[in-house]
Amino acid sequence: MKPISVLLAGVALAGCAAAAPPEVLRQWQAQPRFTCCNMHYENRGSLTDANYFVGAALPAGTPASVEAIHDRALTFRAGSGDLFTITQVYGVDQESADRFFGKLLVEMDPRPGIAAFPPAVRDAIADGRVEVGMTREQVLLSLGYPPTHRTASLDMTTWTYWYNRWRTYQVQFNGARQVSAVVGSRAPTRGEPVAAIAPAPLAPAAPPRRY
Repeated sequence: MKPISVLLAGVALAGCAAAAPPEVLRQWQAQPRFTCCNMHYENRGSLTDANYFVGAALPAGTPASVEAIHDRALTFRAGSGDLFTITQVYGVDQESADRFFGKLLVEMDPRPGIAAFPPAVRDAIADGRVEVGMTREQVLLSLGYPPTHRTASLDMTTWTYWYNRWRTYQVQFNGARQVSAVVGSRAPTRGEPVAAIAPAPLAPAAPPRRY
């Protein structure tokens, strides 16, 4: 069986409105899928890789049944029965469409993992907040993925998110991969740390001067 990425590449070459071949759709429908994280949307039924915080959100772990794929757009039915279409708009130069879709609709339900977190972290994720002390995994579950055209790699120490179409905010991480600061007047935070921050390592002592 051909990888989904190879088949989707053929769809892209055929035109932006081309439907994916049946084989691609069958692969996406072969296993149960769940939303990876809280998926924020500005307009009902429409999700994009801008991931604007303003609006509403589908909770992490929402069952998702893929119904159609058209090049850089994927339509799925949420557990509630509502249809949503995910469109890759801004990050086309940073990642392939199948990678983009695959990180948002996952085969492993994230809810058992969330249930194992401390209460303060669970509450933050349920509210779609980010707080100092959260791990990178917990931030992803709560806020979703930062747009790749502003945050090219999750290894970066600062992730940039869009609050709305005009304002951004940043989540900064320390060397222990914990949130050390949340920057931006519209950032979704209460300023309530969920864990102690690992102290920054001391700078090495300067060698003694020789006279």
